[in-house]
Amino acid sequence: MTRLTCIVLLLITFSLTGGSHAPGAALAIFSPSVHAMDEQDDVLDAIKRGDVMPYSKIKRIVESKLDGVVVGQQIRRTNRGWQYDLRVRRKDGRVLMATVNARTGEIVRTR
Repeated sequence: MTRLTCIVLLLITFSLTGGSHAPGAALAIFSPSVHAMDEQDDVLDAIKRGDVMPYSKIKRIVESKLDGVVVGQQIRRTNRGWQYDLRVRRKDGRVLMATVNARTGEIVRTR
């Protein structure tokens, strides 16, 4: 959906509701979800406590061990603690998925 389409839809919604609810609807569409913001805060707190290594360190470790370049990343909390899921493009062109312990930088699994 293009930005212009979003704006047109917001204006239509605004005019149909008499302007009372559209500003909140606009905020809901263009702002990140509360859940995502809480998750970001959790990760930042974990980094400050030392439970998670910063992404820049994890990236250096993985790129050197797997001889490639990180092209995608995600961090998630599991029952074993925080883990980075990294997509690594190796020099031979293959793409690997690496699961990395976020506290130690240890590569737990590749596929």
